[in-house]
Amino acid sequence: MRLGLFALLILLSATATAQAADDEVKLRAGTTLRGTVSGMTATEVSLDMAAGQKRQVPVNEIDAISFAAEPAEMKLVRGAIANGNYENAITTLDKIEAESGARPEIKQDMQFYKALCRSRMALAGNGDVKDAGRHMRAFVTSAANNYHYLHAAETLADLFAAIGDFDRAIEQYAAIERAPWPDYKMRGGVAKGRVLAAQKKYPEALAAFDAVLKLAGDASTPQAGEQKLAAELGKATCLAATGDPDTAIKLVQEVIDKAGPEDKEINGRAYVTLGNCYRQKQGAAKDALLAYLHVDLLYNKNREAHAEALANLAKLWNEIGKPERAAQATQLLKEAYANSVWAK
Repeated sequence: MRLGLFALLILLSATATAQAADDEVKLRAGTTLRGTVSGMTATEVSLDMAAGQKRQVPVNEIDAISFAAEPAEMKLVRGAIANGNYENAITTLDKIEAESGARPEIKQDMQFYKALCRSRMALAGNGDVKDAGRHMRAFVTSAANNYHYLHAAETLADLFAAIGDFDRAIEQYAAIERAPWPDYKMRGGVAKGRVLAAQKKYPEALAAFDAVLKLAGDASTPQAGEQKLAAELGKATCLAATGDPDTAIKLVQEVIDKAGPEDKEINGRAYVTLGNCYRQKQGAAKDALLAYLHVDLLYNKNREAHAEALANLAKLWNEIGKPERAAQATQLLKEAYANSVWAK
């Protein structure tokens, strides 16, 4: 009996050790696959599993990968990033280093997360966009076969767009459009449309948004649904800028009705767009003011939208004769988003 118990303990110990040594691929659906990552491209991860099973996992289904023998603190890093605590994530990353001879995937993970945190902070107005871009570009250049590549290319494009380098932004967004999944193609198309609209190339931007909406008919994932709403907001921007604010306002209101009040990301962008559309309509300054106030009071977690809303509120408060409110909006903008383009 004692021998049998001893053998069982050895078996359990060996099993636990084997599981601890596994790579873990966490899927967006909530399940976790375990095995050894034996290959990787920008669109697919090869996983060798138990009993000789092999599985090809599409990147758009992956939430994150934890690698065997990676620093234990990497779980803290991923958790901090998921919660938007980018400064904490960078602080943790700066304290750890991959062991000598560590797998390339582990080193690339650390490089990517550092670049991502710097980029997210810079885009939110809390860092240097060009410096963040150098770090993210280094990853994109060196890790074309990493499963983070498409995420990195999209983030690099956002950084290019933030400094007005629109040609290179569109070049990076094209990599997202070439991805094999409809929701990624839509994301690339929406981003391209926004860049074109920022350059006031409204016919080209409208064509990009319409192409996304056409593609949305073949896509049913929540991510695709989000991109459809984003494309409708982009289309509204173009319509308002080209002389049809009424149709644009109606389209934005439809997006707000579809999104629901709990969707802070899309609502932040929607109410900014609504305010911008009202700004294009004569005599609608107070309607625009109310739209921007929605962002300031309810959807300020969307930092990009909040910065834009504050910049517009500062102008509108002055226009309606309330300079003290304008000064408050300007002060908050400069304090919270000092490096944002809206604070310049």
